[in-house]
Amino acid sequence: MKKAVFFVIVLFCLSAQFAYAQQLSYVERFDNENHPEIGYWFISPDLLQNDEYLKNLDTIARECPYTLLFLTERAGASFYDYDVMHPVFKKLVAKAHEYGLKVGLQLWGNYKDKQIEGSQRMIVGEEIQLDDAGNASYAASAKYIRFPDRLLKTDLFKVYAFKKTADGFYDPSTLKDITQYCTAMLPAKDSAVIKINAGTASKGLTAYVMVQEYCSQSSMWDDVEINGFAEAMKTYSDVPFDGFAMDEYGNKFVERSVERGPDFIFRGQWYSNAMADAYKKQNGQPLDMVLFNTRYAPQGKLEVRMKAINYYMDFMRQGPLRVQAATYQKAREIIGKDIFIGIHDTYHNSLVNDEIWANGIAWWRQPLVYGQTDEKTSLPVRMGVAMAHYKNVMYNQYYDKVFPPVQEKALFDLRYGVRTHYHALHDKRPNRFDLQMPVAIDGINKVERCSRLLNKFNPSLPDIKLLVVFGMEALQNWYPDFSKRGTYDINDKLGIDEKAIELWNAGYLNALVPSDLITTGQLKINEDGKPVLNGHTFDAILYLNPQYAKEAQLNFLETYENKGGKLMIEGSADHDFNTNNITERFKTIYNKATVKGYSVEGIGKLGLLKNRLEDGAKNADGSYVFTNLASIRTDSIASFSVNISGDVYAGQYKGLAIIDADKKSGLKKFAAAGFVQLVKNGKTLLQLNEPADVFITSKNGQYFITLADASKKITPLINNL
Repeated sequence: MKKAVFFVIVLFCLSAQFAYAQQLSYVERFDNENHPEIGYWFISPDLLQNDEYLKNLDTIARECPYTLLFLTERAGASFYDYDVMHPVFKKLVAKAHEYGLKVGLQLWGNYKDKQIEGSQRMIVGEEIQLDDAGNASYAASAKYIRFPDRLLKTDLFKVYAFKKTADGFYDPSTLKDITQYCTAMLPAKDSAVIKINAGTASKGLTAYVMVQEYCSQSSMWDDVEINGFAEAMKTYSDVPFDGFAMDEYGNKFVERSVERGPDFIFRGQWYSNAMADAYKKQNGQPLDMVLFNTRYAPQGKLEVRMKAINYYMDFMRQGPLRVQAATYQKAREIIGKDIFIGIHDTYHNSLVNDEIWANGIAWWRQPLVYGQTDEKTSLPVRMGVAMAHYKNVMYNQYYDKVFPPVQEKALFDLRYGVRTHYHALHDKRPNRFDLQMPVAIDGINKVERCSRLLNKFNPSLPDIKLLVVFGMEALQNWYPDFSKRGTYDINDKLGIDEKAIELWNAGYLNALVPSDLITTGQLKINEDGKPVLNGHTFDAILYLNPQYAKEAQLNFLETYENKGGKLMIEGSADHDFNTNNITERFKTIYNKATVKGYSVEGIGKLGLLKNRLEDGAKNADGSYVFTNLASIRTDSIASFSVNISGDVYAGQYKGLAIIDADKKSGLKKFAAAGFVQLVKNGKTLLQLNEPADVFITSKNGQYFITLADASKKITPLINNL
């Protein structure tokens, strides 16, 4: 009898201890936390009829996982038609808020501005010969403008005459501005016939004729665009929007080589009156003369052309960023300081196409809280953009012709801290699909189940120890090596993104950033001699192409080396940004580098290790993320295994799993979609009788287990936590 009583007491004590050590709870599903799930919603005229947009919203709220919808005008709708759109937005946002959905307003730039004097202009030059009377005629046809309807006018800009001494060189004593001796007839908006009557004093000289092609977009160097955005925000200020965005903002008029063919080359340059005023104020030179200097140099003075290209390109690239920074500040003032600001300004997602002329490749410098890109922007670029911003998550907007690639990319990207901004709801265009198609709704919901668990876990960005810095100055200036002059008048032979991708594919995860971030002070060297970007610390740097580096960048490299930094350097440099000769200075930098010249094999000499996890990646906070596409497409079980401080954890899941543990505490935090089992060193810690989404945390020795199961029928078969 005494033994039986003792057994009952022991059993009671063990049960009480288990109840204290563990707490099991249930939810119908895991709600989203910390970071929004974003969908892009096309608002077209058909949705404005008979409140169809409200019916569409009902469907989205009922069937789709999004917590933030960005509205974008399409198919002829105009968000600048305030009389039509204001009542629509009032009802739409109110209804969305009833559903618990947030709504953001996306506005396009004013690409239909017909104001000539304040417009953005494309300058195109042509070299012609003056006859013995100093006369010539030139028939100019507009070129390089992608959309003919956005060309307003073609007219004379400037004409310089000089004695040519060689291709690209002239006798400086002969250079003169002969624009006053020129007349222009404008038979059509895309043509100009220019007559030159410069007199015998100019006989036999070469003339460089510069034509200006006016585009239907306001200059980014005055405030017309900014004020236009602000006016719209003020008009809708009584609508409680939760976000504001500009999509791919920039100069979007440059022709694309993929549309023109392999023989296409672009040799235009952006200009406006406001840009010229701002340039002279900042640099003290007339912009028209700088444009000429980007094409010619006095005999024997290559540095004149080098410097002109450096300064023009560096300045030109700031225009879109200027408008974005001012407009987003207006949005915070007018709509609300805590709204979601976005989205991406990536356009065609490459360092070597028309991107530099569209947005200045300022992706890392957008004044946003979340880093944002789109489409097939490479992972090294996205990691750099993410780490250049404040949040531990970044967004990549994505679409495709069919749904499966969207699901594949969205799930894969979760592994590296990237969330997908889905594009687009109510997309009725050819070769696209509507995110409200059943296959898309089902497929995205499967991915977003994983995303919600990851958002709840809220880990840091990936544990990336290699920072790849590329010289933006070298990219934007090919001169004087004509073999490096690319399709878009930049040095497109450097293979910058290709090298970063090659390293990534070899297992060396890296973040790719431009040298701009050194100049702006975002990228620094800490007291321990390590590079730090916005709180992210790296163990080594690969520096690509330092030609034309600015003083801050040279100082950065010298400081890094003097503090014992691990550096691989690729490329040479004989001139700095101001065209000072730095041959000897750079030679010293190069010779002190840990590894001289780029190679995948050489990265190991920097003390870096490869990511060898199958389907997984380590985060900077010590957690590990795993994803598996086949498991959510076929409803099969995926497995992971990871060694954490000598303990081997293995698990079974569907879609995504994330784990945080250490030697002292053991398992600290765990989440998985379609979870089945978690094992440590061969011993089962937790196993369910059926797969379920699970979230586990620990505090003061107690584990808290939450299962997504409204029926509460799914229970642990084995529980050794």
